[in-house]
Amino acid sequence: MDSRSIATAAVFGALWGVVNFFVSPYIFRLTRLPFFCDVIGLVSLFSALWVSRSPGTGTLVGIAATVVTLALRPGAFYFLGFTVASAFLDALVSLVGYERFFSRPVLWFLAAGVASAALAGLIIGAFFMGFKSAAAVLTWSGLHAIGGALGALVSVAVVKGLGKRIPA
Repeated sequence: MDSRSIATAAVFGALWGVVNFFVSPYIFRLTRLPFFCDVIGLVSLFSALWVSRSPGTGTLVGIAATVVTLALRPGAFYFLGFTVASAFLDALVSLVGYERFFSRPVLWFLAAGVASAALAGLIIGAFFMGFKSAAAVLTWSGLHAIGGALGALVSVAVVKGLGKRIPA
């Protein structure tokens, strides 16, 4: 991992953490749905991975976002679910290969976004939400999966826009 990848991860991780602190709570209070957290997270992750195309960048974005989130809201340990999901997404993109992954973004973003957001929801639901049943945890994970699909679609548009402004 080079300095460009580290800087990219720091910028996108900080963006995710700050937007999560300032905007996400209001949207969650209005809707009681976790979609916005998934959307901003995936936009940050896919954008950073597109810019760097370097293994470890997604994991570092998740760690940076977690540090910022916990610094701004010390009790927000639920965000550790997103940290794990970031590492999972990073590994998945590395496994598929960056050129292959970004050559068909709708397909790959949807698959990876839904899987990683569902994983985040599963961890958050099982360990941080206080749900009493497996059905409640799986429902929460399913809601995050929907947020992952929305985030993937927004991310496709963002990455295509980045591609027009910044050549790969």
